[in-house]
Amino acid sequence: MNPEKYDSSKFPTGTLVFGLILVVVALAQLTRHVFSWSFDAPLFFITLIALAGIALIISGVASARRAASRKNTPPPYDSNQL
Repeated sequence: MNPEKYDSSKFPTGTLVFGLILVVVALAQLTRHVFSWSFDAPLFFITLIALAGIALIISGVASARRAASRKNTPPPYDSNQL
């Protein structure tokens, strides 16, 4: 692994979204068994995956905007280079 190419400041959004999907599924299953209620499983999973996709798209757009704004900023002034 090349350490120069790895940017440690990047937030692992995909990992977070995947973890949230697992937590929501686990909570839904737990409440289903504890409270004896049922739900339409295919519709639940389709909605969950759609919301996760929207979260990833928003995160990607925000990341691209931050990267674009970083490229447009001039480097800091260094008075030692005069």
